[in-house]
Amino acid sequence: IRSSQNRQAKLRALLEDRRKAAPIEEQKAREWERNAQVVSQKSNEYRERLAELQSAVKESGAEERGLDYDQLKELDTRVEELRATVDKKQNIYKGYEALPPDISLAYVKLEEAKIKLEQLRAECEHAVDAAFSMRK
Repeated sequence: IRSSQNRQAKLRALLEDRRKAAPIEEQKAREWERNAQVVSQKSNEYRERLAELQSAVKESGAEERGLDYDQLKELDTRVEELRATVDKKQNIYKGYEALPPDISLAYVKLEEAKIKLEQLRAECEHAVDAAFSMRK
């Protein structure tokens, strides 16, 4: 009888502990359900994104040519290098584009630029002289 009473007391204590822990465990269960929903949504998003990327790879024909990620990355780097080279050459070309087609016209333009430069220097000297004469 005594062992039954001890056992019954232990069971009641366990039951009481379970009753106290139940709200906490319910909260944990709700949190796990929310987390599972978020993980499920993310999983669906990742599947959709993967399908889009696989479709893009198929459309590009990279698979047919046997190109893998590293090769595509290398090609992308090379394209960027070529783009930079083209940009530099276009800037150089733009400098030549402003020149007249005839050498004699180029000399005329050069002389005009020299005259303009002298005019600007004279204006600058005049402005400096005027500024210093006002201080005195």
